[in-house]
Amino acid sequence: MHFRHYLFTMILLCPAVFTFAQPEQDSSLRRCPVFITDTVSANNFFIEGLPCNVKLFRVKGKLTLEMKQKDQYFTLFFHDKKLKTQSYSIARGSNGKKEVEARYSFRSGSQVSYVDVSRGSMEVTLDEEKKLWHLKVNGMLANMVERSVTWYRVKAEFFLKAE
Repeated sequence: MHFRHYLFTMILLCPAVFTFAQPEQDSSLRRCPVFITDTVSANNFFIEGLPCNVKLFRVKGKLTLEMKQKDQYFTLFFHDKKLKTQSYSIARGSNGKKEVEARYSFRSGSQVSYVDVSRGSMEVTLDEEKKLWHLKVNGMLANMVERSVTWYRVKAEFFLKAE
């Protein structure tokens, strides 16, 4: 009788675990979907014509999305285990489930610099027919060097496979 109870419990739990999980994945995009542009000169730090690696993984169970091109990264830190169809607010030091932290980082020689996106928003929708998540990011980041502050626009639009 104990084995039947165990088997019944496993049959009920397994579909729930696999249905709602966002898979960890690595993929390469032919064109980089991230645009970090200077508000004065409109120079884009990510080069659209070059490929970009996208990595979706978990840190302490929470979803993290990283886009890498050469020695620069754009990372989104979710405060939840899976993506949901909703609007997220981007804020430095956020911790709510409707908030996301975003960071631009780059490596120059042996030094690494991190610049948090100060404010912004992200729309996440699910196309159930194609089984794709559509993520659209809009934000601003401020880079302070000595006494001057330079503002940069952050835009990204891309798709992730849903399972």
